Amino acid sequence: MDIGALRGTQALRNNVLKWMGFCLGVLAGVFAVFNLFINDFVVLGALEVVFASFCFYIFFYTRKRNAQLWQSLTLCLFLSLLITLGTYLSSIKSLLFIWTCSLPVLFYLLLGKQYGQVLSLMVALLQALILFSKSSLEPLNSVNFLLNFSFTYICIWAVSHTFENSRAEYGQRLENLALLDPLTGAGNRLAMTHYFEVELKNKNGLFILMLDLDYFKNINDQYGHDVGDRILIEVTSFFRQRISKGYVFRIGGEEFAIFLPSSDPRSAYEFADMLREHLSTTIHNIDEQVINLTISIGVACYMPNQTLKNFIKRADDALYQAKQQGRNKVVTAYELSQESIEHNKSS
Repeated sequence: MDIGALRGTQALRNNVLKWMGFCLGVLAGVFAVFNLFINDFVVLGALEVVFASFCFYIFFYTRKRNAQLWQSLTLCLFLSLLITLGTYLSSIKSLLFIWTCSLPVLFYLLLGKQYGQVLSLMVALLQALILFSKSSLEPLNSVNFLLNFSFTYICIWAVSHTFENSRAEYGQRLENLALLDPLTGAGNRLAMTHYFEVELKNKNGLFILMLDLDYFKNINDQYGHDVGDRILIEVTSFFRQRISKGYVFRIGGEEFAIFLPSSDPRSAYEFADMLREHLSTTIHNIDEQVINLTISIGVACYMPNQTLKNFIKRADDALYQAKQQGRNKVVTAYELSQESIEHNKSS
């Protein structure tokens, strides 16, 4: 699966923001001309000129780059300001208040459920205060207008909220299916790639631990695959309970990887050795079977501009060396490089 497929929400919101920027920019420009030269609403017209400029900036920005949260939030707040201010300044027969009903849809599409709730409520309260403060709602019937307008807004808000809530829920389910190992609940290889390439902004001080359960095939052969699966689940839980920062990934049958961000060589080695020692002294009781496990671990530090493939390979080479040394060992990529340097000097 392509990592880009995991950014569906971001891509959707970026596309919506781009074309809303274009459409709103054109509309704001038209309204600015009317308000400046025909309706004599100088303040509103000037704000619409600024808003139109910002919308076109958003359009051109999002054609080549992903939008930032502040851009979506600014657009929504600016549009809300224009609509509420326009409703306050103009007479009810201008029908500017109708634009209010479009806002919840835009809030939820661009900003998600949390911001959508807050902004929709904020706009509802502001417009209610403005409409009730008007001396007359003529030529509209006051009671009928307020009831119909309120219920229309609430219905649109409810539909927007329900849709976004369902979209987020199903999106999370699909992401879990794509990123989580179904047996242990640990991240899979795709999750590891996604974390490394997308989520991890600062890779300085990043360490990777490659861990392999020693003689795990013997456990499957002796006790059966059901017991082996339960061992894998317990081992994953064992790792998670001892990680204060970092992520656990299952990348093979009995092979795991742990990312340790913002660490240092000594701390990474000590953590790896602590895992090795604690697991070797932990007794697993499964179906009245007493099982003891050991692990071999390879540790590597991230080098500048290194690809994930090369990063993993350095840790894998260290893991292989730990296996060669009799298992239940921790070997670092630094040790291997030093051995290589000494070997080259001696030869």
